[in-house]
Amino acid sequence: FKMNICNFEIHNNCGFYSSSDDVAIKKIDRRSASDVLFVEEKLTYSKLLFVIEGVVKIKINKLDVQVISAGSIGLVPCNSYFIGSIEPGTLVLSVAFSEKEPFCSCYSLVNLMHDTYSHEDDFEQRQSQALPIHHRLKSFVQSALDAIDDGIPCSGYFATKRQELFFLLINYYSREDLARFFHPLFCFNRKFEEMVMTNYDSVTDVKHFAALAHMPVTTFQRKFKKHFKTSVKQWLLDRKAERMLSDIKNTNRSITDLSQRYGF
Repeated sequence: FKMNICNFEIHNNCGFYSSSDDVAIKKIDRRSASDVLFVEEKLTYSKLLFVIEGVVKIKINKLDVQVISAGSIGLVPCNSYFIGSIEPGTLVLSVAFSEKEPFCSCYSLVNLMHDTYSHEDDFEQRQSQALPIHHRLKSFVQSALDAIDDGIPCSGYFATKRQELFFLLINYYSREDLARFFHPLFCFNRKFEEMVMTNYDSVTDVKHFAALAHMPVTTFQRKFKKHFKTSVKQWLLDRKAERMLSDIKNTNRSITDLSQRYGF
């Protein structure tokens, strides 16, 4: 049942105040519907679809139709052409996210992408395999639904809930299962990926990276941004920050030494 929100005027003066269209987590409730809801989108971000009740059918680009049944999580990758049908009697929680989403401070989707290389032969190359909703995620799903039903208008809250979700994913699913599930996010130019992941630790700047790829700088930057959805400079800074954070947690080096080593 719906709870009344106290101190609602605080939200109106907050920069995180959002309409329902702006939040990362949304509910699609077709439990009282009598007809099938058809959805057609060209996505610039990825979505997780928690099918709580009912059935959702999705078709991504030219792949076969995938049926996501109750108790399962489906993936719709970014930059895909998505057609979906949501049957009557269905309840779905949708979570939008980017490829930079971290599972925790030490492990991200980029790390998971690197892990997929050693398991590549075991995966369907383009079709995600639905994940069962682990029982430890059910409280996350229910609290998100409650917040939506109560009308909490805070995009910051739902961004925090998304962080909670990814933390739960890395704790309650194996890396192999997660790599198999998220694999479609990274099904592009394997050789280019391998070159980036193999050499990013040793490159000094974008020119160095482009030289290793045997490309002009502008061509390399354009290709990199198309595949990694961010600039070369920002991506390298993110990886450097990850390595520095790892050193802070796992070594006795001083902040001064680390700053000199990583150039921060």
